[in-house]
Amino acid sequence: MAKQNSQKNYDYRINDEIYGYSQVRIIGDDVESKIVSLREAKNIAESMDLDLVEVNAKINPPILRICDYSKFLYELKKNAKKNKQIQTQVKEIQLSVSIAQHDLETKAKQAINFLNKGDKVKVVLVMRGRELSRREENKRSILSFIEFVGENGVVESMKDEGNKTIVILKKNK
Repeated sequence: MAKQNSQKNYDYRINDEIYGYSQVRIIGDDVESKIVSLREAKNIAESMDLDLVEVNAKINPPILRICDYSKFLYELKKNAKKNKQIQTQVKEIQLSVSIAQHDLETKAKQAINFLNKGDKVKVVLVMRGRELSRREENKRSILSFIEFVGENGVVESMKDEGNKTIVILKKNK
């Protein structure tokens, strides 16, 4: 059984912290789900050498889980960490200065699909040789790409790095 004063989580009351109920519903891995008195629930948990954890106090009768409290907290933390790991990815699309109109539309549709999935899109315009001397003129392809994406994406950042122009698009909310 868990110690009362070690690793206390204020969201859940355990063992002797639970009081004020005449009837409760008990659940657990090796326990049949049933409605019993609070005293009987505490006796069952004690006989199994497990803890009684108040899971849901807002319903009538309240739900109490018979389990190992430290294992219960570990599972909660593990699930919270797993949910936190689901984050957005950055997908990259490369353009050239002399890209054909149809190719530009195809890549824009691909970017829209990425944005709708919740990912960010990094659009890279690479310039080579003489194209570098007409940098502003060559940005037309990246600007028309942004027009094709339209309302689906918003420019988060735009920067020039040497022979590249990089635009990061995120989903329009």
